[in-house]
Amino acid sequence: MDRAGSVKDLAGELLALKKASGSSFVQLSEKTHYAKSSWERWVNGKQFPPRDAVESLARLCGTDPAPLLALWAEEDARRTAPEPGTGAETGAGPEAGTEAEAGAATARRRRTLWASLVLAVLLTAGAISYAALSGSGEPSAAPRPKPAVKVAGPATGCTLTGCEGRDPKKMNCGADAVTVRTGSIPKDLVIELRYSRACQAAWGRISFAQVGATVVVNNSDGAAQADVVHYDRDVYTPLIAAPDDGSVWVCAALPKNGPRSCTGRFIPSEEKAQQP
Repeated sequence: MDRAGSVKDLAGELLALKKASGSSFVQLSEKTHYAKSSWERWVNGKQFPPRDAVESLARLCGTDPAPLLALWAEEDARRTAPEPGTGAETGAGPEAGTEAEAGAATARRRRTLWASLVLAVLLTAGAISYAALSGSGEPSAAPRPKPAVKVAGPATGCTLTGCEGRDPKKMNCGADAVTVRTGSIPKDLVIELRYSRACQAAWGRISFAQVGATVVVNNSDGAAQADVVHYDRDVYTPLIAAPDDGSVWVCAALPKNGPRSCTGRFIPSEEKAQQP
């Protein structure tokens, strides 16, 4: 099965469950804490759904989630697997590879030899020029300023929409992450909006929460990712794209339709403009 095929199969199963439940996208959003627009994309095969959303729909319809989760895991493995190498695509055999490597090695040796000769000529010419200037008594030219060295950011596993639904720790988005917005439901939980500039993605996190509390991260493109506290007292959502010209925010709710609260919106481009 190709990737498109498995996505369509998963979407078809989700659509069948939705019809069996008799729920609209609005009702699914109210019952699962995922956005209506997100359910529309998942059910119609436009976007790969998070694992918790698949499990939530199965349990909502009173069906065993195991077969759906197996199909989800198969597609997730395909999405994260590395692409085949160029040699496999072209069908080049071992002999062709050996000949190509030998030719490349010869070319590298020639380039190295020419580079060495050119460097020797330049060094000799420089030494002669320096001796001439030193003997003439003329002041030497002022040293040129060295160019600024740019330090590379952390190596990440994804950016923007490529991060949708993925774990921020596994994608190394936490390496440069900062908490950009906070909120709370007094005496119950703390809400955080976490943002990674390297990944251009964000996620939501709640702490000091009770089992059953939910956290949802949203962006202005209509995407959303969520998670529920199953044990302990904290949980974080999968990643969501946070483009410079968009906005992201986080909402949390207590169990059993309890109080709900959201952070303020974070717009990356505005934050960059305020930096010195």
